[in-house]
Amino acid sequence: MLRLNPKRTYLIAISASTILAVICVFIYLETNKQLEQELEDQIRTLGTIVVTDFERTVRNNITSLENLTARIEESDGEFMIYFERDAARIMRQHPAIKFIEWIDSDGIIRKIHPLKENQAAYLLDIKSIEYRYSDWIKNSKRDQSNMTSWVDLTQKGSAFLVDVPIYIKGEFYGTVSAGMDFEKQFNDLNKNLENLDIQLVDENGTEFYRFNNLNSKEFPDSKQFSSVVKPIPNASNVWNFQLELAGNTLYKGRDIIQKTVLSYGLLISLIVGFLIMYFLRSRERTDQQISINKTLTQLNQDLEKQKLAAQEASMHKSDFISNMSHEIRTPLNAILGFVEILHAKELLRNERLYLKLMKNSAQNLLSLVNDILDINKIEAGKTVVAKEIFKPSQNLHKIVATYKSQILENKLNLEFHIPEKKCYSVLSDSTKFNQIITNLLSNAIKFTPRGTIEVFYNEYIESNTLIVEITVSDTGVGIPKDKLSSIFKRFVQVENGTRKRHEGGGLGLAITQELVQLLGGTIEVKSEEHKGSSFTITLPLPMATTTTPKNSIDNPVPNLLRQNCLIIDDNRINRMILFNFLQKTGAKVDTVGSGREGLAKLALTRYDIIFMDVHMPDMDGFETTQKILEMNPSAIILGVSADVTLEAIQKAKASGMKDYLTKPIHKETLYDMLNELFSYKTEGA
Repeated sequence: MLRLNPKRTYLIAISASTILAVICVFIYLETNKQLEQELEDQIRTLGTIVVTDFERTVRNNITSLENLTARIEESDGEFMIYFERDAARIMRQHPAIKFIEWIDSDGIIRKIHPLKENQAAYLLDIKSIEYRYSDWIKNSKRDQSNMTSWVDLTQKGSAFLVDVPIYIKGEFYGTVSAGMDFEKQFNDLNKNLENLDIQLVDENGTEFYRFNNLNSKEFPDSKQFSSVVKPIPNASNVWNFQLELAGNTLYKGRDIIQKTVLSYGLLISLIVGFLIMYFLRSRERTDQQISINKTLTQLNQDLEKQKLAAQEASMHKSDFISNMSHEIRTPLNAILGFVEILHAKELLRNERLYLKLMKNSAQNLLSLVNDILDINKIEAGKTVVAKEIFKPSQNLHKIVATYKSQILENKLNLEFHIPEKKCYSVLSDSTKFNQIITNLLSNAIKFTPRGTIEVFYNEYIESNTLIVEITVSDTGVGIPKDKLSSIFKRFVQVENGTRKRHEGGGLGLAITQELVQLLGGTIEVKSEEHKGSSFTITLPLPMATTTTPKNSIDNPVPNLLRQNCLIIDDNRINRMILFNFLQKTGAKVDTVGSGREGLAKLALTRYDIIFMDVHMPDMDGFETTQKILEMNPSAIILGVSADVTLEAIQKAKASGMKDYLTKPIHKETLYDMLNELFSYKTEGA
C-alpha cells in the first residue's frame, strides 16, 4: 500500500505545476520571438514593395520621355513639329510631369509645354545655372538620361528635372527635358496604407515627399525600414527611403492571444497541481478506508453497515476524481494542440482552427482574424471580372436553398420574396455574385439568435442593363449607430473585448463591399440595435445577348479565309505580332510601315480589314483613316494603339474607325472582335 507523507504530496504537486508553468512560459517566449520575426519580415516585404512601386512609377514617367526622344531620332528631327501635341498627350497620361521642354545643343530652352505657365523659362540659357549645365552636358555627351536633385524652378515651384539626350545622325541635338513631381502618384500608391509613415530624401538631404507624417512617439512599438530608391538605373543619384509602421493591430491582437493563452496555461498548471495533490491524498484516504472496511467486515452487523457506507462514500469520491480528471484533460489537450499551432510556420492560415480549439477548451476566448487570403487578389488591384452568362434569380434560388436547412436548424423563419417571371440572363461574374449573396446570408444567420430572415429580389431593365436589387434582412442583434460607419472597414467588428460572442475576423463585409463595387454596384445598410439589420445591394449587370454561354473552345479562331487584311504600323515588332495572330485565321495579310505606304498599297489592292496604328511619324492613324474612307467608304478599319484614354478612343471612332484595340494586343480579344464583325464559322465547325 502506497504511503505518502503530506510534505512529499505537496512536493509532487508543486513540481508538476512548476514543470507545466515552465513549459507554458517557454512556449510563450518562443512564439513571441516568432511573432516579432514575422513583424520584421512584414515590414521588410512591405518596404520592398513600396520601393519597387516608387521606382516603377518614376521609370514609367521617364520612359514616356525616352519614347518621345526615340520618335524624334527615328524621324531625323521631323517629329519636332509634333512636339507640343505629343508633350500634351504625355502629360495627360503621366500627371507627375509638370512641363516638357526641348533644350538645344547650346543649352537654350527652345520649346516648352505648356508655355503660358512656364513663360519665365522659355529661351533660358541653362549655362547660367551652375548646378544645371555641368551635369546636363556631361550626361548628354554620354548619351545617358539625367535627373537633378529636388530644385527650385526658374518659373516657380520645385521639381526634379529629367533630361533625355537626342542624337540625330550621330550628332548631339539637345535633350527632351521635363519637370516632375511624383507626390500625387505616390499618394495614390499608398492611399490604403493608413499605418505607414513614408519619407523620401534626395541625395542632397532635401525631403521632397512625406506620407502620413505620423508621430512615432505615439507608437512605441513602431517598426522601421530603410532603403534607397534608384530613379534612373545605373545613375549615381539615389533617394533615401524611410518607412515606419505604427500601431499594427493584427500583431497586437495576436500578442494579446498569446498572453491570454499564457495566463490560461499558468492557471491550468496551478489547477493540475491542486488536482494531483487532491488525487494523491484522496487515493491514500481511499486505501486506508478500504483497509478499515476489510477489518470491519469481521466485526458485528452494526459495524458491517458502517463498512458499506464507507465503501459507498469511497465510490463517490472515485467518480468525482474520474470526472475531474476528464474535465482537466480536455483543456490540456486543447493547450497541446495550440502549442502545435504556435510552432507552425503559417500561423495565420490555421488561426480559425486555433481559435475554435481555444473557445472549446478555455471558456470562450477572444476570436481573431480567420479570412486573410481574400485585397492582395483587390489590392493588387488586380481582380478580373469574368464574363459568363447566368441568371441572377436562379443563382439566388440555389444559394437560399443551400442555407435553408441551416436556417431551420437554428429554429429561424425564412421568407423569400421574388416576383414571378424574373429570370433574365446577364453577362458578368457568377462567382463574385454568388459570394456577395453568401456573405450577406451567412452574416444574417450568424447574428440572428431568433426570429426571421427575409430575402427580397427584384430586377428591371434600364438601357440594356439588368438592374438587380437584393435585400437580406434579419431580426438579429443589430448594429449600434456609432458602429454603422465602420462595419465595412477591414478587421473591424461590432463586438470587441472580452464579451464578444460571435466568431469572425471582421473581413466579411469589407470583402462584400469590394466585390459589389467591382461589379459596379452599391451596398447600403439599415440597422437598429436589438431589432435587426437590412443590407441592400444594387448591381447593374450587362444583359446577355444569348441565353447560353459562348463556347470559346469550340470556335476560338475566326474564319477569314477569303479576306484581305492590311496592317499599317510603323513598329516592325507590332506588325510581326499582329501578322502572326491573323495568319491563323486564314486571311491574306500584308503589312506596311507608314500611312503613306498604306495609301499606296490601297490604291492597288482592295482590303476588307485594315489594322491602323494611331501614332505614326509621317501621317497619323486618324488622318490616314479619313483618306482611306474617301477611297473606300466600306472599308473596315480597326484602330490599334497603346493610348487607352477615353479621348483617344472617341477620336478614333470619330475618324471612322470601326473599333479600337489597345496594345499589347491579346489574341482572345482580337478574335472576339473579329468574330463579332464576321459571322463566319471556323473551318471544320
